[in-house]
Amino acid sequence: MRTRFRLLLALIATLALIASCAADVPGVYRGGQLMQAGPLDIQEHYSYRFVDKWRISHQWLSGPVELRGCQGYGSNSFNRLGGYGALGIENMEPLIELKGILYSIYEHKGKFEIGSTRENIYGTNRDGKFEGFSAFCQHVFSKDSMDGLGLYIVKPDPAKGTDEWIEGAHPVTINGLQWLHKKIPIQDWSRNRERSIAPIEIWVLKIPDTQYWMLLRFSASSGTSSKYGYGANFYPEKHQRLLDLFHKIVESVKLEPITPINIDYLLKAWTIGDRPRFLDTITAAHH
Repeated sequence: MRTRFRLLLALIATLALIASCAADVPGVYRGGQLMQAGPLDIQEHYSYRFVDKWRISHQWLSGPVELRGCQGYGSNSFNRLGGYGALGIENMEPLIELKGILYSIYEHKGKFEIGSTRENIYGTNRDGKFEGFSAFCQHVFSKDSMDGLGLYIVKPDPAKGTDEWIEGAHPVTINGLQWLHKKIPIQDWSRNRERSIAPIEIWVLKIPDTQYWMLLRFSASSGTSSKYGYGANFYPEKHQRLLDLFHKIVESVKLEPITPINIDYLLKAWTIGDRPRFLDTITAAHH
């Protein structure tokens, strides 16, 4: 009896050890999957319909497991469901304009629904108070070089400081797109209590035939007086690598004209359950 009891205790201890080791496996998990690190690059690709006039596409950072991609975009449910023609081609959900306001559009429980973009596009909270624009894509390398990259789409407003982005900027043409480029000398923000980094490059693209801008911003701190050795001066190679990748992200931006499909009308008239009539409407819009 004692032997069996000891064997049982040994078995329990072994299983506990195995469970403990499994729980302590290092790494980052998403959706139950262990993420695999890769070299720092810009292999993430995003594309979406924009105000039924343009296909916007661009690359974003990839590689290290701490990167979370562009959290401001939603995946295109029409792409996942299939059978929705032009509306389902892009990998991100469409951004549409209704009565002068920009929304995302997606499928939920068999119906079309629209989502607010107020934090991203207008920088406002639920009460309409301006708090600052939220990025569609953003990451700060806070454990070493203190470099930050951000991609925004906003409705410009001088009262919200958007004129400062283009003040003193110089026009630059890249792949046929007319950008406004502004450079700002890097400073040391190590001992600043209100901010840890600040922009050193700003690229603004006024999206043609719309009231919106795309903003790409690279922020940094020299870190000269950093107690912990964080900043561009301590990691010059990584700082330069990120700056080079940032420029490639700017170069990756494309605006391609698309055929309108009158999404406003479809929102009012159809649900996912009306798929045949919905498809007929899209087909008619393309002929």
